[in-house]
Order: sequence, then C-alpha cells, then structure tokens
Amino acid sequence: MRFGALVKRDVLVSWRKKSNIYQPLVFQLLIVTMFPLGLGAGAQTLAKIAPAVVWILALLSTLITLENIFKDDYEDGSLDVYVLSGMSLPLAAFSKATAHWLTTGIPVMLFAPVIGVLMHLPEQSYGVLLLSLLLATPIFSLLGTVGSALIVNIKNGGMLLSVLIMPLLSPVLIFGAGAVLETTLGNSALGHLLLLLGCAVLALTLAPLAAAAAIKVNLE
Repeated sequence: MRFGALVKRDVLVSWRKKSNIYQPLVFQLLIVTMFPLGLGAGAQTLAKIAPAVVWILALLSTLITLENIFKDDYEDGSLDVYVLSGMSLPLAAFSKATAHWLTTGIPVMLFAPVIGVLMHLPEQSYGVLLLSLLLATPIFSLLGTVGSALIVNIKNGGMLLSVLIMPLLSPVLIFGAGAVLETTLGNSALGHLLLLLGCAVLALTLAPLAAAAAIKVNLE
C-alpha cells in the first residue's frame, strides 16, 4: 500500500510539473535536428549513425532528470519521515525509480521511433529499438536512484551525478545500441538483448539496496 501511494504521489507531482515530462523530449528533438545540419541531409549518412544517436539521446535525456528523484523529498523532510515511520528504504527507492520510469522512461521510449524516423533508421530496426529501450529505461531509473541518493544533499550536483553513474550506464548503452545496429545489418540482436535483460535483473536486485544505503549515510 505504501509503495502504491508513493508511486501515485510522485506521478501526480510530475504530471503537475509538466516540464519534467516534456523537457527530455524537447531536448532530444532539438539535438537531433542538429545532425542533418552538421552532417548533411543524406539519408544514408544519417542511417549509419542512427542506432548510436537514438540511444545516446535516450540516455542523455533521461540523465538530465535524475538529479531530482530524491531532491524534493530531502528538502521537504519526506526522507526523514520514511526513516522514522519504519518504512523500508529499499522499497521507497524502488517506488521512486518506478515513478521516474513511468513519467520519464516510457515517454522517452515511445518518442524514440520519432527520432529514428528523423535519422532514417531502417524499418526492420524499430521493433528491436523499442524492446531494447523497454529493457534499458528501467535500468536508467534504477541506477538513477543510486546517483540521486548519493548527491541528495549537494546543491547543483547534476554534473557529479553524471560522473558517478555514467560508467555504470555505459554497458547498457553499448548493448542497446549494438542490438539496434545488428538489426540494421540483418543480424540477430538476441545476444545483446539477453545482456540487457541480465543488466536489468542486476539493477533491480542491487540498485534499491544501494540507494537505501546512500540515503542512510546522507541522513546521519
């Protein structure tokens, strides 16, 4: 019941602050329009780099939203309430990751085909693109809770958060972009998707525990 209440509250707060939802999508759209200007509008040129561009934009647009996962709760004292009420901190971290994925991960995932069209991504790659992002966007949110918990008491800690979690997200980027690239070449993407699934299971198991430990350290 507490898990559902926390997720519902965070989703409603994000929906009221619609910039939290629109900002990553606008960011992707602005950046992707620069590639035809810089590289030329040739479809073949854009198609070659499309898998990497779509995935990098999905990662970066999610990254700019991670700092605030715990920031508001820390500033208004909600984190202290979680501890004093005896609520499981890993469960609270998981609820924050779930809410972030619902309000940021899903829109980014659904917007990715639009970026693919603008980058002339081959038609046979869209299914794997959506499937790979479906596996990866929860990882972004789960690892994001760890980074957000680590810098929760630091003002303007977005850059530090990026430095902390980018090494953890790099394998996800490699496997995800690799899966899409394999489909553009006519090969099977199963191996890359299985690696993404393994990363998702690992993040689901360890990230809430790591985020809870970081929260305890910052509240002491």
